[in-house]
Amino acid sequence: MKIVDHKLEGAWRGHSPNSGGKLSAPSLLVMHYTVSGGTGPEGVTDYFLSPRAKASAHLIVGRNGKINQVVPFDVRAWHAGTSVWRGKPNCNDYSIGIEVDNWGRLARAEDGSFRSAADKVVPADRVTKLRHKHDSVDAYWEIYPEKQLAALVDATRAILDTYPSIREIVGHDDIAPIRKSDPGPAFPMSRFTGLVEGRAGGPVTRTVIASSLNARGGPGVEYDVLGTFAKGTKLAVLYDEPGLWAQVRGKLSNGNEVTAWAADQFMA
Repeated sequence: MKIVDHKLEGAWRGHSPNSGGKLSAPSLLVMHYTVSGGTGPEGVTDYFLSPRAKASAHLIVGRNGKINQVVPFDVRAWHAGTSVWRGKPNCNDYSIGIEVDNWGRLARAEDGSFRSAADKVVPADRVTKLRHKHDSVDAYWEIYPEKQLAALVDATRAILDTYPSIREIVGHDDIAPIRKSDPGPAFPMSRFTGLVEGRAGGPVTRTVIASSLNARGGPGVEYDVLGTFAKGTKLAVLYDEPGLWAQVRGKLSNGNEVTAWAADQFMA
């Protein structure tokens, strides 16, 4: 895939009236889920094309891998709402937004079936049980199909190649953690943050400032300690929740290189 004149080649294109203002040198790419059904992206696309929606995103990615674009990448879409990232509010002003078709959090009915917020049954083989990083208990979530993720990877690569100003990929639950839970724990975020790391310019690097920093298997003290990073160790940051936890890669005190989570406050 490639982007020409701020439009993704190969994507169906429409124009959402729920957009406006210049988007210059975006620094952030935000992933969302749609809380909707369907195989393709048409349902959410139609919604974004309606003035009544008062919302939009640049891209919508269907479960079948089809991609629709309703806002050019140089125009502000209305996807973030009340939001802040690294102390900077109004994320619509500096981010590209992608909506990924997915029901998100599911409920287990008395008959054992899994149901969406719209009371639609989701097949058990499309369900996983995971804990959201902002929750204290596990919940059921719809799995993102590989065909959809592969298309999203291709689109993300094209965006990163075209807009080198983008330095981070985050979820809606990062920029609006009290209000939002998308794209949720079933979304393989590290697969996408790794695309930022792998391009020219490399990852953001942090330095351990504590005498010893635990490397954990997940973002919280309830996760197992995999080892420790020594003071002064340089860590490549794959994903960061400022003031909370960062996913990093680096060498443990025993010399083994790992990808793990570490407390953000103990790194500079």
